[in-house]
Amino acid sequence: MTRTSSNVGHPAWLERFGLVSGSVSRKFWVHGNDRHAFEAIGPTLNALRERFPRLELLVSAPNPALRQWLSETFADAQIVSPPWPIGVCVRRYMVGLRVRGLMLLGPRDHVGRSLIAAAEHRGAPVVLLTPPPSTSGAEDAATLSDPSDLQHVKHAFVATEAQRQLSIDRGLPAERVSTLSDDRGAWTPSILDVLDPLLTQDQKVARRRGKPYRQRMERLVAATMDSPFWRRLLAFKVQRIDTIEELRRELGNPRTILCLGNGPSSEGPLVEAQRFDCLFRVKHVWMRRGFLTGPDVVFTGTKASVSALCGPIFCLQTLRSEPRLLLTRFLMPWTGRVRYATAERFGLFLYGSPWRDVRPTNGAAMIATAVALQPDRLVISGIDLYSHPDGAYPGDSVTPNAYSPGHGIDTEVQLLVTALSQYRGELVILSDALAARWATHNAQATGPREAAAPTAGQA
Repeated sequence: MTRTSSNVGHPAWLERFGLVSGSVSRKFWVHGNDRHAFEAIGPTLNALRERFPRLELLVSAPNPALRQWLSETFADAQIVSPPWPIGVCVRRYMVGLRVRGLMLLGPRDHVGRSLIAAAEHRGAPVVLLTPPPSTSGAEDAATLSDPSDLQHVKHAFVATEAQRQLSIDRGLPAERVSTLSDDRGAWTPSILDVLDPLLTQDQKVARRRGKPYRQRMERLVAATMDSPFWRRLLAFKVQRIDTIEELRRELGNPRTILCLGNGPSSEGPLVEAQRFDCLFRVKHVWMRRGFLTGPDVVFTGTKASVSALCGPIFCLQTLRSEPRLLLTRFLMPWTGRVRYATAERFGLFLYGSPWRDVRPTNGAAMIATAVALQPDRLVISGIDLYSHPDGAYPGDSVTPNAYSPGHGIDTEVQLLVTALSQYRGELVILSDALAARWATHNAQATGPREAAAPTAGQA
């Protein structure tokens, strides 16, 4: 698979001020100043990249010779100089490189300590790893950071019981400290077991905890939209659609809905030939390609989409995402009126038991909402389950063809077939991967509805 190339050779002084660039993929940042520590953790980082293909590796070290060695050892990672330990420089790194998680290799330096605070503000989980004294040459208290650092650390991996006890004494709960085995081969599963839930959590929710002022503003926005008086007063600026019936009326009682994900099958002659009176799309990455750019509803959870688009109804996923995204539009008075709905308000199965702990993709929320509207005809394309031979997106040969952390094909397929099983109209699936999964589901199921399900491309 193709990954971001190394950044060795980029002017170090620009990097130190946070003027770095990379791909749009999220990054897992590893910072250290000891070659032996990187050697020890190397197999674990390789395993992490295999588990999360969409999570790219970002590596920083203060020493130029060490960075050169890192570029040769981790050839598919982005190697950068660390930023100056100044808040604005470090935060620029975090935002510009889309850092999703941070690992600090002991002993900690001034840069490492500044990264901990910036990661907390960003909502990126921080883990510490202190290799055995024989490799790091540092066994004293400095390797474990000071108490003010530890309050932001999600987990610490230490080499000795003495270091473990010191971490606990300094305020880190015992369940968040693990002692590494003498067998380095056993490090990978134990470290990945900790990283997996940290990297798959909703980072947007975690990020809000570090912004009390914005939280207060969001609560004010939520209270305003829950007030009938203020909703009527602000109707010229914002409209909330609360039920499926309201959404159906707002869309003009559509008879044919075309649902387009962002996979390669979302574009082409088969899609272009479809006739529909309502178009659903996901996010806004399709804008630059100029194909079917006038959606009636856009399913998204990102501020970028809410900022970039005007006109369509925005369908958000959860109630807790409403204030965050609404505040974005309230802070952009030039964008005009906004209409929005929230899938969780519709009472869809996605947000009830037993799916409560599952994070649906926007594509799954789109299909479930379209099914709830029960149009006469439902056409689906671009839901390729990251298995299309042409890659993740139309014309994109760089982005790894895999789900981002927090989502997976097994739960995605379960959600999609559960939604489609509730549809009673004419179903057309133009995505081969989804059509095959639907056919498999039908073959294993019983009942007249499943037996009558169409195959891919059937009109």
